[in-house]
Amino acid sequence: MELNSFVLGMLTIIGVALVILVVVGMFKINRQKEQIRDLQDFINVVQNNIDRTANKLEEIMGRDMEELRREYSSYVDSRYDKLMSKLNDK
Repeated sequence: MELNSFVLGMLTIIGVALVILVVVGMFKINRQKEQIRDLQDFINVVQNNIDRTANKLEEIMGRDMEELRREYSSYVDSRYDKLMSKLNDK
């Protein structure tokens, strides 16, 4: 009888310890899930910021390149006109 009581007591202690470990593990898992969700949200925000910045840069560069093209076209046209007028004068 004493041995049975001892074994049942030990099994009860082991069972309670296992239940405590499972509960603590579940809390840790839930905390990890929340951290992962927060990181995913942060990554999405950063990605959106990068996309917006890239689009703005692309738009600015496109406008600048178009302006440069117009300036160079006008410069080349004026030089061509001067050359043609010199050739026509001779």
